[in-house]
Amino acid sequence: MEPKFCTISQSLTRVSVGRSFLYERLADGSIRSVKAGRRRLVDVASLDAWAAALPESQLKQSTEATKGL
Repeated sequence: MEPKFCTISQSLTRVSVGRSFLYERLADGSIRSVKAGRRRLVDVASLDAWAAALPESQLKQSTEATKGL
């Protein structure tokens, strides 16, 4: 069974985006998160839904950027 929440670091790896970009999506409400004590945990379903809703071209550009193309 997959966890309902993941850490910021796990989220970055999961969707291959930068830390600042992820925090911007959290701030604008595109991706939901919760505070657990001092930790910020990202809602996995929200993160996956956000990634699935991205247009194909954005995913391709992101992949090319990470490969250094």
